[in-house]
Amino acid sequence: MLDMVKEAERELIDYPGYTGTYYMKRALKQICGRKVPPADRFNWPNGLLAKALADYYQDHKNSEEARVILDVLKKYYDRWIAGKCKMYYLDDAVSGMALIDLHQITGEEKYKEAADKIAEYLFHHETDDGGNLPYRPEQKNGYIFADGIGMVCPFLCKYGAVYDDMNAVNLAVTQMMNFIQMGMDEKTGLPYHGFEYESGVKYGIIGWGRAVGWLMIGMADSLAYMETDRPSYEPIKQAYRRLVDKVEAYQLEGGLYSWQLGAKEGPVDTSATAMILYAIARSLQTNVLIGIHKSRMVRGREALWNSVKEGRIYGCLAECQGFSMYPQVYGAYPWSLAPALSLFTITEEKE
Repeated sequence: MLDMVKEAERELIDYPGYTGTYYMKRALKQICGRKVPPADRFNWPNGLLAKALADYYQDHKNSEEARVILDVLKKYYDRWIAGKCKMYYLDDAVSGMALIDLHQITGEEKYKEAADKIAEYLFHHETDDGGNLPYRPEQKNGYIFADGIGMVCPFLCKYGAVYDDMNAVNLAVTQMMNFIQMGMDEKTGLPYHGFEYESGVKYGIIGWGRAVGWLMIGMADSLAYMETDRPSYEPIKQAYRRLVDKVEAYQLEGGLYSWQLGAKEGPVDTSATAMILYAIARSLQTNVLIGIHKSRMVRGREALWNSVKEGRIYGCLAECQGFSMYPQVYGAYPWSLAPALSLFTITEEKE
């Protein structure tokens, strides 16, 4: 597993590998009056990597590697703080998870202030009439993505629990409850990729593997930080348990999950697999799920372990381009490495 840790450390600082040529082309486009997206290094892939490293740190605090991880996390967040904590997108909030850990570990107030910036960004983010956070409000389409549940809700619940801010938890609960109500397919019990609140129309395919993974991570990690006597806790927990039961029925014989859960003869996707298995392992850890789910999780974890080569997880579907835009390109990306590392860490020597 140490080679995965080293790869995660490297990618956290280097991804997405902007070069001088990239910045030159970017400048030329701007000179020509063309709109270019921001060069965002505080992004969701790095947020997943930072969380995975923080997870490993918590389980190996006295190791030499823990000291290296701490230095790498500081470098990543100090770079963002030096850039005045700019938030470009909703999904940048993923980086907030490990940032809270870093504040708790070091006690340095600058990391708490940085976490506050993420929370403030989310509190002031545009919402629709149902209180949902549109994924890209500048596009004016009102689209709500399952991805957003995993990218935003765990941070909000953790922030709320650690810093006693119920407004953060309330915002997360609204996102989850609305998706449970409006984003699921009644027949299969699996999520669509997303929906639009005003029309009630559901978008994308049913059971896209990584959307399932994002939704499960969002619910599993959020439940871990929510108070169990909160009125919304039980409905979210029961909806999550139903989802897990439905998802596990699609696990392939070898232990992995397909890029689209129902496409059992299609390519497997290690990112979807890692996310789903991490969520299940996390919920076993917090007793949201009972032991009956453990054997399937272990079988999948073993299959996923066999996909590791030189610290990277291959067989990972490339980045999604929008609803029903899933390029059938497979390789090794941060969004397979990070949840797999988190999975292996929290299940290490716990059989």
